[in-house]
Amino acid sequence: MPYSTIADLLNRVSEATLVQLTDTANTGAVDAALAQSAIADADALIDGVIAPVYQVPLAAVPRVITDHSAAIAIYKLHLFRSVDPGVWKDAYRNAMDFLHAVAERRAALEGNTVEPPPSANLENTLSYTSEPRNFSRTKLKEW
Repeated sequence: MPYSTIADLLNRVSEATLVQLTDTANTGAVDAALAQSAIADADALIDGVIAPVYQVPLAAVPRVITDHSAAIAIYKLHLFRSVDPGVWKDAYRNAMDFLHAVAERRAALEGNTVEPPPSANLENTLSYTSEPRNFSRTKLKEW
């Protein structure tokens, strides 16, 4: 389940703006596939940042994640169309700052439990063996 929807994007920008950002075929309508692709990219970014702390995808999606997912998707759509993102660049930075705070455990996501870091499994140890050295100081002393 995506963290945000096209309706969430439309709550943040006008339909005309979303049409300008997504309508590559000049149909005059929002390209839902392109918008959903931007949302999927934003969600993957969010999952990638918070995965060390939370089980992803999140079971309970807090409103702050929905907002950040929509902001990141809109920012990515601006970049896709090579349009100056303006205030969306700041929204993207704010979202990334928040996500990094979550990853560093300085912020928490309501409705989700922090996953403990994986413990060291001593049963799966790795050992190395090698042949004796061919060249050493004593063997090369008279060289």
